[in-house]
Amino acid sequence: MLLRHLGSSVHGWQRIAPGPHPWWAAGVATAALGVPLAATLAAGQPLLAAPATFGALANLYGRTEPYARRWRTQAWTGLGLTGAVLLGGAAAALPLTGWLDVLVPALAVAVVAVVAKFVTDAVRTGPPGGLIPVFAAGTLTVEPLGFPDLPLVAVVTLTCAALAVALSCAAGVLRPDGPERNAVARALRSVLVALADPRLRPRASADLHAAWGVLSLSALGCAGRHGGWLAHAERALDAGADPRPLSSALSALEARGSLPAAPLTRGVRAELLGRESALPRWRAVRALRTDRVLVVPALRVGIACTAAVVVASALGLGHTYWAAVGAAAALQSQSSRNTAQRALQRSAGTLLGVGVAAVLVPLATDDVRLWLLTVVCMFGVEFCMPRNYALGSVSITALSLLLTRLGTSGTGVSTLIADRVADTGVGVLLGVLVAVLVRNRHAGAALEDAAGALHRSSAGHDPQALRRDLLGLREARTRLCEDDWRLPGPRAALDEAEEVGYRRLGDLLRRSGEGRNLSA
Repeated sequence: MLLRHLGSSVHGWQRIAPGPHPWWAAGVATAALGVPLAATLAAGQPLLAAPATFGALANLYGRTEPYARRWRTQAWTGLGLTGAVLLGGAAAALPLTGWLDVLVPALAVAVVAVVAKFVTDAVRTGPPGGLIPVFAAGTLTVEPLGFPDLPLVAVVTLTCAALAVALSCAAGVLRPDGPERNAVARALRSVLVALADPRLRPRASADLHAAWGVLSLSALGCAGRHGGWLAHAERALDAGADPRPLSSALSALEARGSLPAAPLTRGVRAELLGRESALPRWRAVRALRTDRVLVVPALRVGIACTAAVVVASALGLGHTYWAAVGAAAALQSQSSRNTAQRALQRSAGTLLGVGVAAVLVPLATDDVRLWLLTVVCMFGVEFCMPRNYALGSVSITALSLLLTRLGTSGTGVSTLIADRVADTGVGVLLGVLVAVLVRNRHAGAALEDAAGALHRSSAGHDPQALRRDLLGLREARTRLCEDDWRLPGPRAALDEAEEVGYRRLGDLLRRSGEGRNLSA
């Protein structure tokens, strides 16, 4: 039964996600890395390249948020990455011998992994989640640093994070409503796809919910220009409204043209006012107090990262922090189904990536070539990762080997490649094993709470609350029905409750839209 479950889990691992090519985001992330890396190489300080790189990666977070909120999310991320770098550097600076030289850095990485996983899940940052802090802490544990070097390391990381935030938000000057338009376009595209394939309705509902959340955080007053299209998309998805106008609106959004007037609908202002607006730090604190279902996935990552480092060290492998990164990458999802798929994607991407690195690393014979190759790989990571994790892993493997070669110029290319493959294999294998063995016993209670909330909102008259509880039930089912393969849960009853909820949502949306005008 377990093998059948894991086998079905990896179906679709090679699928390329639809959507426009993320040229702009990839360019910004590349610039954020390229500028500080060039500065450290020009200053003759290659050991500062790693902290500079991880500070620059702060701009990977909060990309879907409006610019007024994005800089806060990325600023907090920069502080978190600085803490991860310092903890890893402190573990490297300790005068340890024997197994303590393995266990202490492993525990440092595990602590970062647990905190990063919990916070990113609570704040709902999306990809790359808690992976980058683990990568940062692990990389610094093998750097030849002393305690006197740590203040400079912190300053470099913070400075590069500030530069990354500035570059990420600079696009707001040219496209101030870019995040809002992207979120609405994603939602409209998902609705059109779901109308052709009803099995994708939960995904379309989630994208609609996310787009409403983006508009609620906007300071540009986008309710009239964008919210009307979301309201019409909801009615097309659940209440039988005409979906044909959505295609023209989607074309205008993707072409960055003027958005046509939305069909007259009601409820935009009420939808926006009912959305979550708490700052990320308060959402994390609140989750720590109330959301116990997030604790077990965080502990899984810590256990798997520690075990991966210890096992890789026992096998005599080098660069054992790669094993921790592999385990963390596999466990960024919340269910064993997604963990198995992510493990397969990570492994396939690593195998292809080491082939690319075998060609690129020998070409990095001087600082200029190293910089150019690193920038190209970074662009590949940012361009491919949103589409398919396996493709993104190809570029990130080559990037990681280039940066590792920078810090350990005496290590042969073949040794680096062998360590990368072996460490990643150990990490993803232990990640899948921990996902299967460590059960999330809070998931059952969370599912019962979600089903009760849906029952109450189905009896009410608030379509926004009903859609929120439908999404809550779907999320709770993902944790339990896919995570705990031994107890699949009352699927038939949950399917019926979900179907009843969507029918009730359609009724409420039809009633609210009959003969009424847009409330702006």
